[in-house]
Amino acid sequence: MARGGRLPYLPLEGDRRQVIVESDYRGHRIEVNAVADDERWNADVMVRRTLSFEKPLHERVSCYKLTASHAEQAGMLWARRWIDSRLYLDG
Repeated sequence: MARGGRLPYLPLEGDRRQVIVESDYRGHRIEVNAVADDERWNADVMVRRTLSFEKPLHERVSCYKLTASHAEQAGMLWARRWIDSRLYLDG
């Protein structure tokens, strides 16, 4: 259970959770879920390289947005920037 006795994932639109998935961003798959944190929303981000057996990156992005959709968009932006920075560093 999360702080305050709540479930970490609150249902959105009925019983379904919304998830943003970008299946191919520069050779990576990005999945973003909104996560409730008291009265605000954060994002759980999963980044995995397509056609690779590498361990995926899983991060909780602390963005404290007012709505779940804004938190998911912030998480997607964070993931794209993370991928771009790794591609730039790898050359």
